Amino acid sequence: MASDTNKLPRGLICPLVTPLKTGDVLDVATLERLISQAGIGADALLLGDVFWGEGLALSLDTRIEMAMATLEIVQGKWPALITITSDAPETTLGLLAGIESFIERSDYTGSVFWVDYPIYYHSNRGLPQFYEAVARDTAIPLILGNHPGLMQSRKRRIKHKNIRTTVLKKLSGIDRIQGLIFSGSLKRSINYHKAVRHRRSFVFYDGDEAAFMKQPSSDGVVAGGANLLPQAWREITWSCLNRYDVQQQYPDHVSQIWETGVMVREFHDLYAKKPAAVLKRMLHVAGVLPNAHTAAGSPRSDRTQNRAVEAICRKYDLI
Repeated sequence: MASDTNKLPRGLICPLVTPLKTGDVLDVATLERLISQAGIGADALLLGDVFWGEGLALSLDTRIEMAMATLEIVQGKWPALITITSDAPETTLGLLAGIESFIERSDYTGSVFWVDYPIYYHSNRGLPQFYEAVARDTAIPLILGNHPGLMQSRKRRIKHKNIRTTVLKKLSGIDRIQGLIFSGSLKRSINYHKAVRHRRSFVFYDGDEAAFMKQPSSDGVVAGGANLLPQAWREITWSCLNRYDVQQQYPDHVSQIWETGVMVREFHDLYAKKPAAVLKRMLHVAGVLPNAHTAAGSPRSDRTQNRAVEAICRKYDLI
């Protein structure tokens, strides 16, 4: 059982795409190959992500199966961050309970953390009280997510697309909540950091690859591109986090990182608008996935994007 003493990983967080067969059936054999590839660079794996992992488009059964299969494969080799966000508080808590039940039954000893984007299904009002109840029912640490763009997929009108700063300050008073995956404006980021400054160990991950490359956080990045280019993203992440202090003494280090950065930016610019669909197409063209199937409720890449994918994969010798 993952304990609440686990420290959040720092560095490169790879949000795994969810490999599927037709009918939204999980392809476990391909998942194992994908983990082997992504694990070359990743410091932790993120499962069922709301963007890259198509978590919100998959059934609860498939999401639970994805979590169980991944934990059985990794066997604690990488920390596992598991997204539990769903359409309502009840289904979110049901997903948490279903996965935690498996963790307890299997006596899993690796590091596990919940990831939740609460504003997708819960207003700011009453959010601290909601998480106080959640914290009493789970021993697994929580990482919150904030991404204003996520609200665009909701049909109903939502007044606030972000966790309010005053609410985050209250949430940071809950020990079980240990970090945040952040996407948004620089101003909001600064205000969020001020709100949690009383928690020195509170971790901030960049949820935006482009933002991280421009102005990296001190803790790490959630980079979907690491599914395809794990080593390149590892080099960039570790360099941005100043882990290559010795190597930076070499004259060619900056040049190498710059060239790698140009490459990953090209890929990012192509898959940014349809993360799961275009990235799966890239992984398929590169021979990592046997197909580019997305979940029934996810957008698909179009012909123009598919041609661009083949072109960039040829350019960088991925075919």
